[in-house]
Amino acid sequence: MSTEARTVSTPALPYDDSPVLDEATIKKTTSIVKRYMWTATLFLVIAGILGVVLRQSQADIVRTDDNLWYALMTAHGLGAFVAWAGFFLMGSLYWILMRLGFPLRTYIFAEISYWSMVIGTLGIVWTTVIAGFGASWVALYPLPFYSQGKWSDAATGWFSFSVLLAGVSILTWCVALIVAVTGPAIQSSKNGWLYKVGLALGLATLWPSRFKHSGERKAPYPLIPITVIAINMFLMTLPFALLLVLMIIQSIDGSFTTDPQFAKNLLWAFGHPVVYLLLFPVVANLYYFIPRYAKRPLIAGRVAVLAWFVALITNCFLWAHHMYLDYPDEGAQWLLNTIHEPVTFAIVLASSVSIYALSATIFKSNFTWNAGSKFMIAGIFGWLTAGFQGVLNADIQFNTVLHNTQWVVGHFHHMALLGMGMVLMGVFYAVLPHLYHKPIYSEALADIHLWGMLIGGYGWVICWLIPGLEGAPRRWAVEPEAWDVWTKASIPFLALLVIAIAVGLYNYVRTITGSPFTVDVERVASV
Repeated sequence: MSTEARTVSTPALPYDDSPVLDEATIKKTTSIVKRYMWTATLFLVIAGILGVVLRQSQADIVRTDDNLWYALMTAHGLGAFVAWAGFFLMGSLYWILMRLGFPLRTYIFAEISYWSMVIGTLGIVWTTVIAGFGASWVALYPLPFYSQGKWSDAATGWFSFSVLLAGVSILTWCVALIVAVTGPAIQSSKNGWLYKVGLALGLATLWPSRFKHSGERKAPYPLIPITVIAINMFLMTLPFALLLVLMIIQSIDGSFTTDPQFAKNLLWAFGHPVVYLLLFPVVANLYYFIPRYAKRPLIAGRVAVLAWFVALITNCFLWAHHMYLDYPDEGAQWLLNTIHEPVTFAIVLASSVSIYALSATIFKSNFTWNAGSKFMIAGIFGWLTAGFQGVLNADIQFNTVLHNTQWVVGHFHHMALLGMGMVLMGVFYAVLPHLYHKPIYSEALADIHLWGMLIGGYGWVICWLIPGLEGAPRRWAVEPEAWDVWTKASIPFLALLVIAIAVGLYNYVRTITGSPFTVDVERVASV
């Protein structure tokens, strides 16, 4: 492929004046972002291989030992969701903040976040693949302490400690974000920390008489979901951290126990908000890139600010919709359901308004179509279609049918890979030229990557969704024979998906090994 220099102007937008930063800040931030993104991509390869082993075993191609299957499932779930997608997006927000003029004010939290995630992930791999821990990444307390001899209490303790390190990574990342968004760049008219947080949440747009900037520049729209997720994940990681500490204590002293219902509440207090560890950074990236591809400001931004304020509150009260069927006391269950079903529906506001705003921004614009933008558009579509499934999951009556079926697995992979994952891969295509000052190696290979993922991915998740509607159970190493046809049918789609991702990885690597641009870096790349 030709490596001739090519130039594309980056449009100047009224809410993003592309502030000039010193060279040392750009160099240090870029180095950290590269490290996050490539390490996360390595974790994708590892977690992806584990996922292939799991599915082909269910299809009875090369059957694995049952406990090994559950151990690999545990590692795959954490590896793909947190160590790949979450970790990549954590790094992407450092880059977005720098581009918005809100660079990291100290790098210590980013460094702690990086190394605690890496060490925690390696610990998870060791305790599952080597030590045999197979109680699922969600711990499913007290199952970790009833292993039937398949793993030791020490393995449970080390697994809990490893996941706790991943939690430390998330907490320190949240601190890094909050410190950045409340810095001098926010141009606050007051010195109060909470006041600056309010400005970062975009409240100057909703209540201009109460929240005021000292300058003309208001908080850029991508800053709002960044601030929301930093607050949410800091608060909602703490309950799960408490559960992990309790499990570590029990692994040392077997006489110490925890109430299972209390443990499950602690788990899901984190377990659902962690989904937004992916979704909210994805939206921040879309808020940044889509207006630049469309060459116009984000449409309906004021309404989006209100939706994010709702999301900030509701995301702290979502966990119990995972427990619709868990309380034996009918009165307690009724109260729980009455509160959490409407709260669950309320958080949809942030997604629906964001999808509308992004779509309206694209509509009738002079949109730039390239590798990055195509993946992002595909991701928005996946976000929408998977979101409809989520609404069904949140409905109590549907939940009684769908609970613990393969429908949930299909929905989860649909949202994580075909929604947020597609945007993530588009961000990689969009950011690589800026990080390495080189053009994307091949737009043609990017198209193969895109369509292979779309065809393979949707075929793959459909083979979970349909049997799930029929009652096929989830988390079974050996599935009931009645649904074998769907498991086997998924394998060709999975193979296509794997090939597509391999093509994409090849394209990424060839991009950074190609010839650099020979013109001003600020006027080249995919946006």
